[in-house]
Amino acid sequence: MSDEQAVRAVGSQMIEAWNRHDLKAFAQLFRDDAEFVNVYGMWWTGRERIQAEHEATHATVFRHSRLSVQKMQVKFLRPDVASLHVLWDLTGLALPNGQALPDRKGVLVFVLVKDAAEWRIAVGQNTDIAPPPM
Repeated sequence: MSDEQAVRAVGSQMIEAWNRHDLKAFAQLFRDDAEFVNVYGMWWTGRERIQAEHEATHATVFRHSRLSVQKMQVKFLRPDVASLHVLWDLTGLALPNGQALPDRKGVLVFVLVKDAAEWRIAVGQNTDIAPPPM
């Protein structure tokens, strides 16, 4: 498998883990010291914290959510460092009382590092795509 295929595979594994609501598998894609900023600007440091925060939201609003990928783009910054942009759609959101929430679209930006022949996410930023204010 080429490095580009391996980086794309991390993106695909992240989507698959999300859709299974397997946040342990999701978190294993991150380095131990990873940083992640969610769509609301909450900044989490460390794989354990990233997993715990995602487990909390998957117990509520994301319980029945499904992510799908519209586009993935890889850019190598160095042979062992790559960025991965993921254009996503999210469906199946609901409040704890069951009230459905609107579907969302967004972009994930990851910086991945190759350590011991394995690509892992070092930094992640998630952004909702929202219409600009008029």
